[in-house]
This record gives sequence, structure tokens and C-alpha cells, in this order.
Amino acid sequence: MPAGAGRVCRRSRRAPARRGHLRMTAAVSVVVPAYNAEATLEGALVALLAQDYPAERYEVIVVDNGSTDRTPAIAARFAPRVQTLREARRGASAARNAGILAARHPYVAFTDADCVPDRRWLPELVAAATGPAAADFVGGRIVAHAPRSAVETFAACLMDQERAIRVYRPPSVVTANLIVRRALFDTIGLFDESLRRGQDVDLAYRAHFRHGATFAYAERAVVAHVNPRTLPALFRKGIQHGHAVAGVLGRHAGDLGELPWQRCVARRQYAAIARAVGAALGGPAIEATRMEALCRAVFEAGKQLGVLVGTARAGLPRRRDRRSVPT
Repeated sequence: MPAGAGRVCRRSRRAPARRGHLRMTAAVSVVVPAYNAEATLEGALVALLAQDYPAERYEVIVVDNGSTDRTPAIAARFAPRVQTLREARRGASAARNAGILAARHPYVAFTDADCVPDRRWLPELVAAATGPAAADFVGGRIVAHAPRSAVETFAACLMDQERAIRVYRPPSVVTANLIVRRALFDTIGLFDESLRRGQDVDLAYRAHFRHGATFAYAERAVVAHVNPRTLPALFRKGIQHGHAVAGVLGRHAGDLGELPWQRCVARRQYAAIARAVGAALGGPAIEATRMEALCRAVFEAGKQLGVLVGTARAGLPRRRDRRSVPT
């Protein structure tokens, strides 16, 4: 796994800065991986450069991951405020790792090329990361960007950072809205570049199980994510999530008490899909409820297919773990 001058000030007559102000202005490197993101990158960068945060206290690093569209040209228009790197190794993990290694500041914040951060995103994220309840990983709220369909609205629940951090055990994070101390990567290692999906969950699990890392949620640090708009796109998103589940389970089966093949045959997964289909097709439910149930059925079906395909491709051992498997 790759591992990733002070200045003397004269006294002045001005009152000393408030402690909260010092926390708010911690220096931050914002890393944005981008691959063929010409449709959304400009909006992301405009929002990042409009943060209610001192410009000299943060840098924005776009890591182009071998795009074949206008992504590099769009990023270049924002120079010198935006630094553009090229990363030939494919995958979001390799791109984020390149950004971490290039980061000049003690905190590294992550968002994506298809996200539009709120103007208060960075100050709220930094306040949570440096305040009294500071944690190793601090994730913010992720909402749908200008949703125009029921599918886009439903897809927001797929990136429920609050549940990932406060409810799920073990906790996990979503890198669309995250801040981490740069030095922490020297301890826990970088993102696993062999994983094409679920790298953020894998990183959180490694930090939790091996290093006892802490996690916190920043409700007021908000980014809007461009979500899938159609049911076929939602189905494809489900397949991607399923691939991630297979990969993460394969690496953390001993800690989680579940192997990928056990998720493939778990009755509860198919029962959940059946319930969602039933809610979408039958009963007196209102149209909005039926549409939500249909979205859930489509996504969960795609996700389970992704688990099956991901497990088969990995050729993971089909043996039962010695630990008990939760139902």
C-alpha cells in the first residue's frame, strides 16, 4: 500500500483572534478527482472558488484521471486558483491519492467533479474538524442537485452520510463530502487502488478496525450531488454499489462476519427487493410512494446483481467464516 515555516509576528494593537476564527481558517487542500466531467466540472469549480473562506487558506487540486473530453481544458481555465494534475493510473483511488500526495496543507477535503458545494461548505467542514468534537474523519451532508425527477430525489438516500457515520456499525464515509487530517494517511495508508468502487468504505473500515479512528458528522457542511435521472441509470448505479459491496466484503470478511458469497444468497436481500416490487405495483399507495418503492426495487435489484457479478469475477473463496454471520 503506497504511503502516501513558521513565521514570527510582531505584536500589534489589534485584539487577538478569537479561538473559533483560528479554527475556521485552518489551511485546507481540496482534492477533486475528475474523469470525463465536462458536463459538471465548471459548476463544481465555480462553487469551490466562491467559498466563504479566505482564499489564501485553501487550495483546489483537480486530478484529471485520463479524460478524453474537455475536462483538462475546463480545469485549466481556473488557473492559478486551481491546480490541475494528471494521473495516468485509472480509478478514483489513484486520482485521490495523487491529490493527497500533492496537498500542501494539513487538512485534505474531498468532493467530486459532479458536486456543487454550498458557499458555507468549507468553513462548516473545517469548524467540525477542528472544534471540540473533532474526529479523524468528518463527513458532511449530501443532497440532490436541482432534482427534476423522483429518481434524482430518491438517489439522495444512496449517499446518506449521516446514517453512514452515526447509524452504521462499523461507520463509513462518502468522499463526495469529507475532510481528513493529512497526517492521518501516513498512519492508515492511502486509498486502495485495486478497488474500482467502495474505496471510501474500505478506507473507513481499515481506519476503524486497525487504528480505532473516530468519525463525526457535519450537518451544515452541504454539497449537492448530480444524481442519476432515469431508472436505467439508477439500475447501473445499483450495479456499481454491488461491485463495491463485493470488494469491501472480500477484504473485511473477518471483521464483518460475512463473506461476499453469503451476501449473494442472503434471503433478506431478495425479500427486500420483493417487498419493494410489491409496494410499487400493488395496493392503494399514493403515486409518490409507489415511485419511491419502484426506485428502491430497481436500485436494490441492480445492487444485488452487482454483488453476484463482483463476487464471481473476484473468484473469492466460498467457505464460511468461523465467526457468526449476522442475519
